[in-house]
Amino acid sequence: MEVSVSFMGELPAIVGGRSVCVTLPPDSTVRDLLAKLCTSYGETFACQIFSAPETLRQTMLVFVDGENIKGRGGLAAPLGAGQVEVIMLPMFGGG
Repeated sequence: MEVSVSFMGELPAIVGGRSVCVTLPPDSTVRDLLAKLCTSYGETFACQIFSAPETLRQTMLVFVDGENIKGRGGLAAPLGAGQVEVIMLPMFGGG
């Protein structure tokens, strides 16, 4: 399956662009996608995404086809069939 991933915040500087296309086997999950991205983009990328193994940073939002993965099973959320769009949006705090 082809997965289109859009990056926002500081992530484009780490990966070298605002979007990439990733090929994954059928029945892949968000966990599978993030593992492949971490392998491709290294520790700097992984540190921006995860606060601990298997734990997304509280400031990281991941959407699959417009729906937050928190409502779809988190990292175990299926990516579905066919072309999938994933948006990774780091949130920023301020005051």
